Amino acid sequence: MHKTPVFAVALLGLAVSGVAQNCTTPPAQRTVSNRPDFGASFYYGIGNHFLDLDVQRAIQISSFSTWTYDQGVGNPVVPDQTGNTGTVNMYVCPTSRIGNEAISPTTTGSPWTLVGAGTITIVATPGESPIVFNPPVSLAAGQWGIALEYLPTTSGQNPGPLHCLGVNPNPNVVVSDQFVTISNDGIQGTSWTGTAGDSPNLRMTYTPDAASAHYITLGDGCYFRPHAFYDNFPNGATAPAVANTGEQWIYSGSNYIVVNSPVAYVTPTSSNLALGTYGSSSSANWDDALTAPITLPFTFPYPNGSTNTITISSNGHVYLESVVDNSYDVCGSLYGSILPFRDGPAQIAAYFHDLDLTVGGGLFYDIDPNGQFVIITWQLVQEWGVPAAVNTMQLTLDIAGNVSLYLGNLGNQSASNNAVVGFTPGHGASLPAEVNLATQLPYTSGDGSIPPILGMDARPVIGTTPNIVTTNVTLGSLLQVLCAGDQLLPAPVDLGFLGMPGCNLHINPFVFLTNTISPNNTFVQPFAIPNSPALQNQQLTFQAAPLTPGLNALGLLTSNGICTRIGQ
Repeated sequence: MHKTPVFAVALLGLAVSGVAQNCTTPPAQRTVSNRPDFGASFYYGIGNHFLDLDVQRAIQISSFSTWTYDQGVGNPVVPDQTGNTGTVNMYVCPTSRIGNEAISPTTTGSPWTLVGAGTITIVATPGESPIVFNPPVSLAAGQWGIALEYLPTTSGQNPGPLHCLGVNPNPNVVVSDQFVTISNDGIQGTSWTGTAGDSPNLRMTYTPDAASAHYITLGDGCYFRPHAFYDNFPNGATAPAVANTGEQWIYSGSNYIVVNSPVAYVTPTSSNLALGTYGSSSSANWDDALTAPITLPFTFPYPNGSTNTITISSNGHVYLESVVDNSYDVCGSLYGSILPFRDGPAQIAAYFHDLDLTVGGGLFYDIDPNGQFVIITWQLVQEWGVPAAVNTMQLTLDIAGNVSLYLGNLGNQSASNNAVVGFTPGHGASLPAEVNLATQLPYTSGDGSIPPILGMDARPVIGTTPNIVTTNVTLGSLLQVLCAGDQLLPAPVDLGFLGMPGCNLHINPFVFLTNTISPNNTFVQPFAIPNSPALQNQQLTFQAAPLTPGLNALGLLTSNGICTRIGQ
């Protein structure tokens, strides 16, 4: 239904003569990854990386990147090949790599065809090792199995076979952008032998065919205030700046107010849990282990949830849930990634990194006699494999939802490790930009608001009807204004004058449509594109404004903008 509400009338006065026409050009080079943030469970000898690739339009692949693990560390230690270069052959087969992993390209009748040879440069994790193809590999539209064959290096320091970091178990996530879909990834230790297991880290850079229809997103919606917050510390020889400090996290009902505080260390009086039986472990001991779920003497509220059960990790964090899981993803550490913090259960990270209770130190759980708080202590616990890095942290949770954090001696020295302090409601919840807890306190975490996101479920191809879809819609939003135009504003316009501070207009609208929410909490608007060659390279722009009471005076939010280039 076409309609011009008060909001739309106000926007009509924002027409600007100087506008940016920036999506009628061919699609730019882009990247797609099998996971947005690389992750690690184990390291592997690497022969081949496999994946399936569904390609909508012809593309040219200029590079991949991955996490190699050839930097003189590990158990057993791998030779240090940092800076070495080597060859990675790229093979393709029709349809899928499944069932073809053990068929060498040299075998008569092999389905594999060599399409390019790239040069890999070994970079120490968590840096990415690039694989550059010059010239780029051309790949026609269709469904392809892909094999990246890593040959041993032959020059540089300690030349030889290569290794990689991967994720176990393989999450089997299908990842798509406008042009390609990645699925069925896997690691093969010895090329063309057996099948492939677990999941490599792969990021592909490619350029689509110049005539391709596409859309771009621009700007951000309002408001991005996730509940989570964190400080991420890379490995280093010196202690992090938060060592020997204290913090109070004051629970306000929807967020935390984090302040510096001289928290006193309380000597534990309970028994050392590490001398007893663990609840879950990926290593069958107190290295990478969890306690059995513990029932609190009260219900602990936290942003976006509450719990009366916690599970304590040997690695310096507490799950705010009952967790019984022996997998490495749940019991293990971070190893240069943020994924275990973001995607695991809800948690508070006192100083989450790779600790080893099997070589000493203690883990304690003390209860206030009046049942008003509990204290969790990691006392003199060594970082795995680094005797000089000894850690002491203490976390207090009280009946009102407040958190006290004592950080004593801290160390994080092992190559490719990182450590995190912070809170997340977990399960893939959005993370904000990293906060520096040594310099940015007091800090107020978010109230959980996430901006609406505008996108399309298909490219704007001539003769088709893709949907313009608004996701991340706040619960309670019942109506949306969808603004359409043919131009972009030269700069975002802050809509604070309409009672929408922090919300920006990105397009120059001339059509306004209203639609109601679908059952899956999204707004969907069909976009019928006539079957006319004259529409090639035409531009249309869109931005959504869901009616969402309570977050600003006008009761409207804005999404990002999108700019569509109609084509093939």
